[in-house]
Amino acid sequence: MHRQGPDALQRSIDRMLTEANTRMAVGKNEEASRSYHKAAQFAEQMIEMLEDADARRSMTVRATEYKQRARTLTSKGGMDDGRVKPVEDHQADDVTYSDEEADALEQQILLLIDDSPKRIDWETIGGLEALKKELKFHYGLAMAKVPDGVQVEGWNNIMFYGPPGTGKTLLACAVANKLSATFFNVKASQIVSKWVGESGRLISTLYRVARKFTRDGRPSIIFVDEFDALCKSRGGEGQLYHQQMLAAILSEIDGFAQKGKRDLVMTIGATNRPWDLDAAVLSRFERRILIDLPGPEARADIFRIHLEDKGIPVDHRSLSYTRLADATERLTGREIARLCKEVTANMLGEMNPDIPVLVDAGLKRIQDYEIKVRALRQGDFSATLEQLVPDTSEAEEHHYTDWGKALREGKRA
Repeated sequence: MHRQGPDALQRSIDRMLTEANTRMAVGKNEEASRSYHKAAQFAEQMIEMLEDADARRSMTVRATEYKQRARTLTSKGGMDDGRVKPVEDHQADDVTYSDEEADALEQQILLLIDDSPKRIDWETIGGLEALKKELKFHYGLAMAKVPDGVQVEGWNNIMFYGPPGTGKTLLACAVANKLSATFFNVKASQIVSKWVGESGRLISTLYRVARKFTRDGRPSIIFVDEFDALCKSRGGEGQLYHQQMLAAILSEIDGFAQKGKRDLVMTIGATNRPWDLDAAVLSRFERRILIDLPGPEARADIFRIHLEDKGIPVDHRSLSYTRLADATERLTGREIARLCKEVTANMLGEMNPDIPVLVDAGLKRIQDYEIKVRALRQGDFSATLEQLVPDTSEAEEHHYTDWGKALREGKRA
């Protein structure tokens, strides 16, 4: 599971403090103590990430204070109201949970908040220019101010499908980055439980927590990878096992609790096996978008992103991105990234043969060593290109296209 970044941790701390105050206000001191204890845990994680010494000291003081509040509530059953500092700009929870199991579920969901989209921009993604523009437009509609008396809706739920490694996750990250959204990065395996009823509770908790984070006007994006594992067709095996999960996800995507309000919780699903998805779930997504294998221009752009944009020198008199693109037909963006990494590693091994010896000489020796590089040439790719076998076969590529066509025509492939 990914580790939360400082911003996500701060939001989690604020949520726990708000929860503690809410619980204290209704006399639930034991539950409030647990909330303060969780706030202290998040603060301690944040201390490890802060580089500024003053910020670390300040957060250390806060973590200590949260622990003291938790101990006071447990030992004395209450706290001096004069010492309780209210959390600004946070409303009370809609629901106050009093059992430790509910606390554990929310803690599990908070750990899904991911700060990595901040590193992903539209320029990080090679090709897909028309789709990028379409995503900007419809998500812009979902966030822009609407004139009085006019109902305008952008996309709240979209499904990306296509071969692995074609940029589905990157697109979701770019949307989250540009909307400054709280990004819940969910693998279906993280919310599928073998215990009856628990998966549905996890899904409901996920959307409940996501809604809480929209109270400052920023959207929440729930990105669910491997969506087919969460919502398989009810006609297949495991019908009873998935019924309760399907009911929960259908209810949350429909947003019954949000009727009459502008819903700032957006769901982006991704799947490599769209034909396995339950028809009722699939119908809830306003757009089903094929993220296909990149074309020649997109492949050339992906090579540039993974070489020049990462500071790797290139000899343009020898190396041609167009020629590399022509030689890598049916490769995904992920495969091209892997190819660039392999070729760069070979160049670095050639230029820095003494690194293994320096490692044996100790940490200080290798830390003092500066890596040598040279410009990559077309010939550096030759041996690797000769051994390439695309991960996606022509038959698989056609399967995605045929399924999408059948769906548009009202059929299921």
